[in-house]
Amino acid sequence: MTTIDPGQRLAAAVHSEVAALRERTAARTQSQGKPAARRQGTEGLASVVAQRVAGIAADDPQRRQKAFRAFLETALLHELGSTLIHDAAFPTLVDAVQSRLQADAQLARAAEELAGYLLAPSPK
Repeated sequence: MTTIDPGQRLAAAVHSEVAALRERTAARTQSQGKPAARRQGTEGLASVVAQRVAGIAADDPQRRQKAFRAFLETALLHELGSTLIHDAAFPTLVDAVQSRLQADAQLARAAEELAGYLLAPSPK
């Protein structure tokens, strides 16, 4: 029997949430007549996440949660457009996505593993 890797489930869950949000955003953008925002490249995304994670204090007791949140926020902005950061509802959106991911035990473990990866010292 084949098992599904929790990391793949995390990616699929984020992708599913982003797809639904993208549809709503596209409909709103079309109705407003504004062009869609350009997305950063994958390298830019990794760089932004790395910078945000580096800014988390080493002694912060919520360091792992903040690292994952930084990743999630950056990934959503990458997928939906960076202008969304100025939307007052963006933190609520991130909360909702994060809550759905945390509600699934395997996805929560995958998020925890990702946080550990993000916080691991970089090889020299």
